[in-house]
Amino acid sequence: MKKILLFALLFVGAQLQAQEVLFTVGSQEVTAEEFKAVYEKNKGVGNAIDPKTPEEYLDLYIRFKLKIAEAFDQQRDTASKFVKEFGGYRAQLAKPYLSDSGSEDALIKEAYGRMQQEVRAAHIMFELASSALPSDTLRVYNAMMELRDEIISGKMSFEDAARSKSADTWSAKQGGDLGYFTAFNMVYPFETGAYEQEVGAISKPIRSQFGYHLIKTLDKRPASGTVRVRQIFFAAGEKAKLAEKQRAERSAQEIYTRLQNGEDFIDLVSFSEDRKTKDRAGEMPEFGLNKMMPSFESAAFSLENPGDFSAPIKTNIGWHVIQLIERKPLPDFDALKKDIKSKVKRDSRSQVGAKKFVNTLKRNYEFTVNERNYKRTVALVDAALFATGNWVAPEKVKNDRVVATYADQKLLQSTVLAFWGKNQKPQDVEDVEEYLRLLFNVVSNDKVIAYEDSQLEAKYPAFRNLVREYREGILLFDLTQEEVWNKAAQDSVGIAEHYEKIKGNFTWEDRISYKLWVAQSEKDAKKIAKWVAKEKTDKLEAFLTSNDALSVAVSNGTAQQKDEDVFQSIWETETGVYGPVSYNEGFAVLQVVDFLPAGPKALTEVKGLVIASYQNELESAWVASLQEKFSVEINEEVKAELFSELAE
Repeated sequence: MKKILLFALLFVGAQLQAQEVLFTVGSQEVTAEEFKAVYEKNKGVGNAIDPKTPEEYLDLYIRFKLKIAEAFDQQRDTASKFVKEFGGYRAQLAKPYLSDSGSEDALIKEAYGRMQQEVRAAHIMFELASSALPSDTLRVYNAMMELRDEIISGKMSFEDAARSKSADTWSAKQGGDLGYFTAFNMVYPFETGAYEQEVGAISKPIRSQFGYHLIKTLDKRPASGTVRVRQIFFAAGEKAKLAEKQRAERSAQEIYTRLQNGEDFIDLVSFSEDRKTKDRAGEMPEFGLNKMMPSFESAAFSLENPGDFSAPIKTNIGWHVIQLIERKPLPDFDALKKDIKSKVKRDSRSQVGAKKFVNTLKRNYEFTVNERNYKRTVALVDAALFATGNWVAPEKVKNDRVVATYADQKLLQSTVLAFWGKNQKPQDVEDVEEYLRLLFNVVSNDKVIAYEDSQLEAKYPAFRNLVREYREGILLFDLTQEEVWNKAAQDSVGIAEHYEKIKGNFTWEDRISYKLWVAQSEKDAKKIAKWVAKEKTDKLEAFLTSNDALSVAVSNGTAQQKDEDVFQSIWETETGVYGPVSYNEGFAVLQVVDFLPAGPKALTEVKGLVIASYQNELESAWVASLQEKFSVEINEEVKAELFSELAE
């Protein structure tokens, strides 16, 4: 017990130390914990580019906080544009903290486990709206339980019940049979019911967003994976004339016979009437379970070895002969994890984690309903008007009572009544009270989650630091853009004056304005040198456009001697023609058009660098003004202790 108490005291001591103020900038306080988090996060990147000691980084961070102090002083954090932009970022950052991550991981693993197997099931469905009241839900549930008892007792077969009573008319025609499926092919409650019972078993009523289902699991088999196939197709849709259907069937049968006689499948693809696959040797996109028409899919997956082909297969669009190219097994977990996670987030199964999360919050915050006050709140609703959707919630509630409590919060009658007023919809009068309870649960959950959201910065240091970085980053970007970047880019006079101050930093060595010819043969190079020297441009142009000069490279421009290797071999500063001289495996001829002595680069040549330097100057002046405006105080004791820790 003493050891536990000592550990707790040490932990509290460490927390207090982390929250101690390291420095202040104006009214801003920066804790040791904040500085440490930022330093540790950026240290790795900084060490690779420009290593800095904690002392140097502290100076940078103080300069940063001076700018943030100015942003707060200008009340930029209250501007509507900032509030909207920052609010969007914070909501995204909060999402992982407002869900049950453990549930998501479990759902991902569960889904992959189910993907190892395919289930064939039949069902009987009774329709029920997802927003149905508890009384309606119970009525439909009881009706389905009665039907289940009749089936299990032998009074009626499952198949006959599906044909006569199921609201799913498509599967009813097949006695409720839905064929084979795997994870994500069905809604999650249905999938779970089919997977978690034995073959031959009939489930109790299972609720989905479509209603209630009785599910009979017919078979289970290992995952089929995916296949790549090619096809030869003859069109004959359901509306085609009899003669056209007969022609398509005869054509498919003839292809099948020729394949049996040894002809190559690809050679026969030219007869196919599928324009999309005909130019790809009949190859179709890779597919898995429930991606093609049932008869086509069944035939494709029944082929065992690459090169095997099917007998003619009839679908509702025509006749097909299929050849297997490749079968692929289900990929391993790591390969599919990202895709499964994305599907889980979009699927109804994600609600499992959401429900668990809000229930956990309610337990942790000791959510309690004052049933007496809740009944008083219900009594304030005119059920007859509410049933028509025309009830108006009172603007003020006398003796606004507490309906529920959680943490240190209270859910008042006025809040509940306002929510009821905004979310009413027409229904039977006798159902109003049930519907009000459903809405009360919704507003209760919303309030508890909103409270948890408000506590995230206090509960999670990592989240607090990340949110602070986003807030300050947005503030700093807009402020720096106005104070530095835009000023530097738009101040043409300031740029010109700054250039005059620093132009000595940007200089050219001696340069020449030149034309250069490099020929493979010395004979051609001599001709070029002679024609250039004597200004026989017509002969030079004729030569350069003839086939004889295909091996001559021509270039021109302005260059320093160090710019290219060729200028190490031939460099002259007097105007004229020089060469040919041997260069690599050819011969170079140089014409110096003009000599440009060493000197500063023109502003147009270095404007980007000048603007960057001007920005630095403006920023330094800005920071200096902020240092005069805001006082900076460093707690040397906290600093010494923190720096000692950072040095370990």
